[in-house]
Amino acid sequence: MLSYILRLAFDFERRHGFWPNMVYLNTEQLRHWQGEFDNPADFDEIGRRLSMAIVISVDALHPHVAWLPSRVHAITG
Repeated sequence: MLSYILRLAFDFERRHGFWPNMVYLNTEQLRHWQGEFDNPADFDEIGRRLSMAIVISVDALHPHVAWLPSRVHAITG
């Protein structure tokens, strides 16, 4: 899952000229991604290292990335 998210982010950067700051996942995708880490703290660190907020959305059929102004980071779905 991490490689897929990175591919989405690099594609976004190539198209838009800047790195996304949000990654949208549904709860099943989040559980799958968290399962790739032995330590739950590692998962939080990945979000920080990617410089992307992780947003859980019931509408996210597939993981996707976006860029939103920093004052809008409180959005959850």
